[in-house]
Amino acid sequence: MEDDPGYTPVIVNWHDAHAYSEHWTTLEQIEEEPCLVRTVGWMLPDAKPGHVVVAQSYSSLEGIDSVLCIPVAMVVTTQLL
Repeated sequence: MEDDPGYTPVIVNWHDAHAYSEHWTTLEQIEEEPCLVRTVGWMLPDAKPGHVVVAQSYSSLEGIDSVLCIPVAMVVTTQLL
């Protein structure tokens, strides 16, 4: 892309907060394992303090799309691609 902003492609593995969709849940139905999510995209450095910020896409018109802000405390690993 002609106007490459220099964003780095990454894979971020992180623990997500999650909910159960049923109206009533018993304690036995709550899983002990965390909800691990893997996100792939373009890292936007210094976009939001205390967060790893990843965009799905960026354009030559300086637009970014589908931005996800993951709190640093929820990040398990970040791998540069």
